[in-house]
Amino acid sequence: MRDRGAGYLAELPEPRTAGDVAALALALEREAERRYLAFAEDALGITSPEVGALLGRIAGEHGERAGRLEAEEAAAARIPEALWLWLFAEEETVVCDRVGLTPYKVLAYAVALAQRSFTLYSYLAAAQDPAARDSAERRAADELLRAADLRRERRRAYRVERRSAAVEPYPPPALVETLADLIAAALVVEEALSRRLAEALGADPALSSSLEATRRQVEDLQHARGAAGQAGGALAEALARLAQALPTSEPQIEDKAGLRRRLLTECEHAFTFYDAVASAAVNEAVLLKAQDLCRVALERVKRLAAA
Repeated sequence: MRDRGAGYLAELPEPRTAGDVAALALALEREAERRYLAFAEDALGITSPEVGALLGRIAGEHGERAGRLEAEEAAAARIPEALWLWLFAEEETVVCDRVGLTPYKVLAYAVALAQRSFTLYSYLAAAQDPAARDSAERRAADELLRAADLRRERRRAYRVERRSAAVEPYPPPALVETLADLIAAALVVEEALSRRLAEALGADPALSSSLEATRRQVEDLQHARGAAGQAGGALAEALARLAQALPTSEPQIEDKAGLRRRLLTECEHAFTFYDAVASAAVNEAVLLKAQDLCRVALERVKRLAAA
């Protein structure tokens, strides 16, 4: 993981002591606490009380971690601004989507921060000083465990949100029992995205690479369907409803940025669906294919966001 964010991490001086690692950790925890408290205050009266409570709880967890470091007489280090931008790269999700903010989205942001924190400490674990190295390794392990705990909580939040949604465009992941089921579901999703991207291409030519990649994905899935067979009865019915629920055309949006945001949201929903299938999979073939679909879907989201 050292290549991800390496340009930002390279700006950090190598820790010479365990105290240097603690100082950086304290700065990170206090900054995370500050940002989460700001999110909670900003969201007051706009989002649900559940979201506000979750933001406050996560802020408190970072505050407790900072308090333990201060009890060890750590002093916060100065962190380059570029590193903050990398660590909190998903902040826009929370700040710009206050009205639509849900526990799942808050937890997805928290997972991303824990993963980047793990990358940060893993990078610092290359320090020459044994004490600094041990300290960084312990903190990397802590962040890895924290990310795993947050992912489990995120999955629970996702299931709750799926059950409570007024309209569920995607079938419950539990219905995807076989590889044939997953391929059939992915085909419905990818074909709809392909149509949407094709329709939007005239207004936004920069979408061409995303469209080409999605069309290739559709072709691959069509080929795989021939070998995998047909989806199960319950899922087949759910997919018929899904095909009707997914948008088939784009309302006229003069603002290119607005069009891009809408398409990006739909691509993110596809990734979320594949991720949920992977989390619920009890079949190894389904798990591996769902993970592959997640990878391709995430690449599409990144490509669309950068276009």
